[in-house]
Amino acid sequence: MDVAKVLDEMRSKVDGCDLVAFADLSSQMVLRASSATKRGQEEIDALTDAALLALAGPIAEGAMALTGGAPATAVTMTKGDVHVFMRTPSGQNEALIAVCAPDADVSKVVDCGRETLERLVAEA
Repeated sequence: MDVAKVLDEMRSKVDGCDLVAFADLSSQMVLRASSATKRGQEEIDALTDAALLALAGPIAEGAMALTGGAPATAVTMTKGDVHVFMRTPSGQNEALIAVCAPDADVSKVVDCGRETLERLVAEA
C-alpha cells in the first residue's frame, strides 16, 4: 500500500485540508505526510507533539474525567486553522493528523479521517 497516496486522497476529498499526516505516537514521529504547502520539519514534529498531548497526554487525561476513557479524536481550533487528531480505535499508537482551514467541514474531516486511518491500519 502506498501510504502517501492514501493521505493524498484524503486531503483531496476535504475542501480546505492543507495537511494530512500519519504518525507513530510511541516514537513521536510522523511516518508520512501529504501537504499542499511546503512545511518545515519543526512544524511537522510539533504536530506529533500536539497529537500526543491531545490523545495521550495531560489534555487527554483531563478529558477522561468527562468521557470515562482516553479520547480517540481531538479537535483544536484557532483563527488560522483547525487541527484534527485521531488515534486508532484499537488503542495502537498510530494517529492521523489533519490541518485544515478554519472554515473546513470538521465533520467531513473526522469522517474521512476515520476511513483513512482504518485503511492505513488494516493494510499495514
